[in-house]
Amino acid sequence: MGSAVWLPKRRLWAVGRFADVRTVLRADQTFVSGKGVAANDFINRNGSPITLTSDGETHLRRRQVLIQPVMPAPLKELRPRLEKEANELVAGLSTGETFDAMSTLAAHLPVTVISELVGLNERGRARMLKWAAATFNLLGVLNLRGIAAMPRILQLLGYIRTLNRSQVKPGGWADRLFDAADRGVLSQAEATAMVIDYVGPALDTTILATGHMLWQLASDPDAYVQLRAEPDLIPGVVNEAVRLASPIRGFTRFAVEPFELGDSVIPAHSRVLVLFASANRDERHYDDPDRFDIRRNPRDHVGWGHGPHSCVGMHLARLEMEIILTSVVQQVARLEVDQPKLAFNNVLQGFKYLPMRLQAAA
Repeated sequence: MGSAVWLPKRRLWAVGRFADVRTVLRADQTFVSGKGVAANDFINRNGSPITLTSDGETHLRRRQVLIQPVMPAPLKELRPRLEKEANELVAGLSTGETFDAMSTLAAHLPVTVISELVGLNERGRARMLKWAAATFNLLGVLNLRGIAAMPRILQLLGYIRTLNRSQVKPGGWADRLFDAADRGVLSQAEATAMVIDYVGPALDTTILATGHMLWQLASDPDAYVQLRAEPDLIPGVVNEAVRLASPIRGFTRFAVEPFELGDSVIPAHSRVLVLFASANRDERHYDDPDRFDIRRNPRDHVGWGHGPHSCVGMHLARLEMEIILTSVVQQVARLEVDQPKLAFNNVLQGFKYLPMRLQAAA
């Protein structure tokens, strides 16, 4: 495999080596997002004015608004609430009975707390998970799964287009977008469309990464014992879990000019699939990359992207995962899992169902 590989069936280039992926993601003036990040032309031609699919000053302006609620100061204020939720949840689950770790333990903070903070009305909150999964399906190739997602995407777009300030929680994250429109920082069209920036990434990716982290620790009892003895390793374990989980396989970029990448030349006007998941398991960069190592702490992983378009909510996702894992480590002596079921999505990867038992610590 070279630095870039042409995929004739999809008519796009694929980049999967760690160093090459980071190079492409940093070269945002050549590999642009404004022409879409999907692996199909239909979505790329019919996108909304959101942060994910913008470049340059437009991207920076939108990103600065979007990121405000998930900066260090607001997250510091949020932490006690997340810790209380997590501690109560883990205590209630530590009965030795089997439960689905995906829909309960992994999903709890994103679904109950974060969806509330976004501040959509009940109709919107109830559908966020389904809308997010459908969005990621349509960002992949336009296969049967992608086509089947279209009705939900049309539902999401219909909801967004009719959304106004009276339908969101005062002071919530969506409300802040309308504030920015009132100040002239965003247009009204941007303010409503950018709700999608919260709906899509805020839930599924954190849930899938958290589920993978719990599964890895349950599958390696010795590692879990070590982690309980050394809880200072928790931040590094979160990084290692996201590296291996890589809940988003990859997004595309559009090359506006020729680009020499290692032993390959990517022509101008080419669609390029940037494979985060492949980069995170590149043996050129990580020793024994398929092994879960609680001492590795790969701070440079690309599970949350890299460069100007790195995930806006990665600090929030990291905080949620650290808090859940801390609660588990403090209260649970042993994790047990049965065979999980995979989720099927064109862009996301992870578990749909993870049967788990928590044995409470004495």
